[in-house]
Amino acid sequence: MQSPCVPILPESSRRSHARLLKVANGHLKRGQHEEAIATCNEILSTDPTHLGALEICSRSLWAKQDFAKLEVITRQLIALNPFEPGYFGLRGMALRALGRYGEAVHALRRDPGSITQLSDLEAFQASLVKDLIDQDAVFAAQYAKSPESATKLRGLECEMTVSPSTTGPANRNKVRSIRQYS
Repeated sequence: MQSPCVPILPESSRRSHARLLKVANGHLKRGQHEEAIATCNEILSTDPTHLGALEICSRSLWAKQDFAKLEVITRQLIALNPFEPGYFGLRGMALRALGRYGEAVHALRRDPGSITQLSDLEAFQASLVKDLIDQDAVFAAQYAKSPESATKLRGLECEMTVSPSTTGPANRNKVRSIRQYS
């Protein structure tokens, strides 16, 4: 029985999509990203679940650094195939580029191939937290009370431990370590 989410297309449409997908892939290989996206959109207009078209579109959007549209496409890819970890890695990197660090961490955790990117993102977030503690007294007070709550309010997602600092004004709390995820 056919899934209600996947349209049943006539043979002529499937052949047409295969031909268009080949054209889109050629555009992608030549760096013609606008053309690749337009060709993929032609396929997606009749079959919004076409994984090949969505994947080529995502690669072109990545190359163009159009992370907002890439985030939407990766959401579609994940909905269609939630067992492909690479989609989560790509989504995580798009979210990071959009400054949505907490969501990026959650996505990157789902892709075993993104351990390095996850580690880099967590180190970056730790640096942000250190800067916030040094420069924002309100954040420093919130962080001293509840590190998890304070970081989540700022859209960050990292597990940290707090230790009193022996340097800096008023012995503000500092980030001591970040738990690495594997």
